[in-house]
Amino acid sequence: MNKVVKIALASTISMFLLSGCGGSNTQTAEDSVSGHAELTLQEHINTKKLRAAIMKAGEAEGLKMTPFKANSVIVERVDGDDSASATVTFSRDKIVIIPETGDIDADDLFEAIEKELHSEAEH
Repeated sequence: MNKVVKIALASTISMFLLSGCGGSNTQTAEDSVSGHAELTLQEHINTKKLRAAIMKAGEAEGLKMTPFKANSVIVERVDGDDSASATVTFSRDKIVIIPETGDIDADDLFEAIEKELHSEAEH
């Protein structure tokens, strides 16, 4: 009986130690994509307001913005023969830009989105 208690105790301790190590490294689909740019928002924002800010900011940057899914927008830039496209995916606290073709300047787009969000918050 003593041996069974020792085995049970050792198993329980091992389970706690191993489950604590494995739970801290979770990834989302966006995290596994290489070459993407990500902006973590400081506060949670309604996704409808976030979509509107992304659309307005992109258009202000001279980009063609096309709503795609509930949480995505297709971004396109065409300069003569040179074109670029990307997918902007967003949630209440994060915006991810995944380049498809060409070079979309993610930093400029993020800056425009942040500026638009700040101007919306002031109204």
